Amino acid sequence: MWRPGTLTNSDKSLQILYEDDDLLILNKPAGVLMHGDRRHVGEPTLLAWTLEYLRSSGFVSDFQPAFVHRLDKETSGVTVLAKTQHALRSLNRQLKLKEIQKTYLALVIGEVRPHGSIRLHLQKQMDRKRWLALMVPVTHGGVFAQTDYKRLELFEHLGEKLSYVEAYPRTGRTHQVRAHFAGVGCPIVGDDLYGNAELNEKLRRELVTRMLLHAAAIELTHPTTEQRVRFEAPLPEDFQEVLRLLRQEQDRPSPRPTGTPLP
Repeated sequence: MWRPGTLTNSDKSLQILYEDDDLLILNKPAGVLMHGDRRHVGEPTLLAWTLEYLRSSGFVSDFQPAFVHRLDKETSGVTVLAKTQHALRSLNRQLKLKEIQKTYLALVIGEVRPHGSIRLHLQKQMDRKRWLALMVPVTHGGVFAQTDYKRLELFEHLGEKLSYVEAYPRTGRTHQVRAHFAGVGCPIVGDDLYGNAELNEKLRRELVTRMLLHAAAIELTHPTTEQRVRFEAPLPEDFQEVLRLLRQEQDRPSPRPTGTPLP
């Protein structure tokens, strides 16, 4: 049974995109953890909110519902929760067989080609200065990863080219979209982990407040009906506002040169 609605706590609202006996599809806000970890003790998590929602709606099961995939804290967009063990097994099998298709929207620094495919092996390495694990492109070893993309729009702001892209990760590696665009010299705007923190700080003064990466859609085979289904999460308002400002800036006529014309 489809039950659209909104999950709310004192800080954020979570939009329910779809729900039935097998699946709960949510539109995750940016700034919310999927699960708790040692670096964010005490922060609210998407899983905790979701389990509380299920309990309050009368959901009873010996099975603990689980998310099928993860989004980073600052990434917004569509997430899939399996409510039954059958659904979880089915979706995990689809992930393993690369039958689940994901679409992301991102604003990246630099001018990417109108369309392309990034194929870089990635390997986890520790950044001991920040004590964080990064996925780093390597020429030997690592795991193969592929991200196809197309450029939707091209902007210029503060002397920097910015590309608005739609990305399609064909593999499911940790931080894949972030690491891949950074690996070709076009990190995602606002991504301090893989990008240029100094440039991001410059952009934050008047344009962005977070990493501009959004999980826009996911397509999968329904665990029970076996029909292909697609779920889409609308672009968040803050991301839309950044695009609006950039488009407005592009449409603004260039100032006419002043001074005496040269003969």
